[in-house]
Amino acid sequence: MTWQYTPFLTLTLIGAVLVGVAALYVVRQQRAYEPVAGGYTAVVLAAAICWVLLGYALQMGSVELQQKLFWYELSFAGFMPIPVLLFFFTLRYTGRNEWLRWWNAGLLSLIPLVMIGLMFTNENHWLILKHSEIIDNGVFVALRPEFGEAMIAYVAVSILLAGISFALLSWRAYTTAGIYRRQAVLLVAGTVAPVVTAGIYFSGWNPLPGLEVMTLSLAVTACTFCWAVARHGLFTLIPIASQAAVEQMDDAVVVIDIRGLVVNVNEQAEPFLTVDHDEAIGGSVGEVLRPFAVPPAPRSGDPESDREVVTNPESGRSYQRTGTPLTDGDGVVMGQLVVLQDITDRVRRERRLRQQNEQLEEFASVVSHDLRNPLNVISARSQLARETGDPEHFDALDRAADRMDRLIDDLLQLARQGQTVNETEQVSLQEVAEDAWSLVNAPEAELRIESDMYVEADRDRLQQAFENLFRNAIDHGSSDVSLLVEPLEYDADRGVLPRSTDASADEEDESDRTRAGFAVEDDGPGIPAEEREHVFDYGHTTEEDGTGFGLAIVKEIVEAHGWEIRAVDGQLASTHDEDEYGGARFEITGVTTAQGLAIGETDVGFEFE
Repeated sequence: MTWQYTPFLTLTLIGAVLVGVAALYVVRQQRAYEPVAGGYTAVVLAAAICWVLLGYALQMGSVELQQKLFWYELSFAGFMPIPVLLFFFTLRYTGRNEWLRWWNAGLLSLIPLVMIGLMFTNENHWLILKHSEIIDNGVFVALRPEFGEAMIAYVAVSILLAGISFALLSWRAYTTAGIYRRQAVLLVAGTVAPVVTAGIYFSGWNPLPGLEVMTLSLAVTACTFCWAVARHGLFTLIPIASQAAVEQMDDAVVVIDIRGLVVNVNEQAEPFLTVDHDEAIGGSVGEVLRPFAVPPAPRSGDPESDREVVTNPESGRSYQRTGTPLTDGDGVVMGQLVVLQDITDRVRRERRLRQQNEQLEEFASVVSHDLRNPLNVISARSQLARETGDPEHFDALDRAADRMDRLIDDLLQLARQGQTVNETEQVSLQEVAEDAWSLVNAPEAELRIESDMYVEADRDRLQQAFENLFRNAIDHGSSDVSLLVEPLEYDADRGVLPRSTDASADEEDESDRTRAGFAVEDDGPGIPAEEREHVFDYGHTTEEDGTGFGLAIVKEIVEAHGWEIRAVDGQLASTHDEDEYGGARFEITGVTTAQGLAIGETDVGFEFE
């Protein structure tokens, strides 16, 4: 076997080595960080080009025709997949995977296989090579093949695929900026190189007959592709984000690229994902993150972080969501670093402070207004009493003093009852209601307790709520008012139901229903619909000597337990004329959930020394 040397042989071998090293570097990068889309396709492409260059170097170094044809056929097998691999990489890189279906990907992959098969059976049909000869171009002995019809058709298909790749990569370069634009420009250059040299080779403008300039240009293609992926790829985002935040923070961290794709998440971010951790990488941020965790897209030219307090609707916990733009050395936005910090405790403290301030303002307003009225009465009546000595004035003084005493008591209750419910226990609703009724001075009134239930509550606070509800019914009704205390049940189809009126309760499985709370109802004049939203307001009263704090205190106690209260139309009244109402009914719901965290969430009230 005879060999020859030419400088082009050295150049070709150097190109093969560079391409091989570049491919290995990309493999290392792919394993070290999150894989780049199309990264492994670029590796396979570079490996095929390395194969072609090594085969061409051996073909160039041989002298005899049979030797050259042998090495030519081997390099031919590596060359055939290159246009298809280039096209596959372009689709992956530009995010157009949807263009590939199993059938068209299969057909494209079949092209190089058919061409390789035709090459190794060429002597039977001459569709690949019609004729081959050796020529001396003055520098080395070269092979000059004459291509057949199949090879010409393959070249046409290859130019078509390269043209599509060129157009997609050019558009990518046009629509991006910074590091992504430079990456796309390199890929465009790598795509154009073999197309231009192919035109030179087949047009007869080849500067050295027999020199396969197109094959040599593939080294440029492979190196630019590997360099673009490894140096200017998406790897640049991950080390920055990992070193700056992901590995160092206890908070949830998500890294998003400029296309809105998730490129990295830490373990703390898993509760905010809609998919598994491994599936989140490469997914759209709008699909991977729960809606409340999705930040607005970063704005070009705006380096400021976007901060917003968001709430998880499932758990009720609050988070500080911070979206920080990630920029390259040119200040071009490459992506975004999203941090979710649990600030639930802080939000609760702030809410408590606001409630305390609001309550203090209400308290100050009442002290300055409602207490001034009886003081004015006392001042005026005492002056008249001194002047006239009429006993009527002393009675008015007593009434004013009594009203001041009631106001002070109610105001102190209002301030203290809103404090955090710290001690809770399972208490009997019937026992607490009966104890509260024993403290109400209403000998002619009647209380009926439909049935008993146990609730998790602060017994003293709950008893105070009952006392205020009972007194409210007596103050606004007649002396012989009738009251009812009954548990409430919750049905998925019918909502909150009074237990006493549930005719089908015996027919249903008790396990399918849950206690929702309880109600207090009277047969008095009731509450007009337009007044029901205001009866719990501070100072709201329809009585001349009322303080307007009784129901406000009830609401504070209820909400301190994490429950809810509402006023509705009752049904105890014996008559229902057109302008009358069916008694007042107060429903307290959410009792079965008023445990643990819910008890502490409405931590309101201010303290007195």
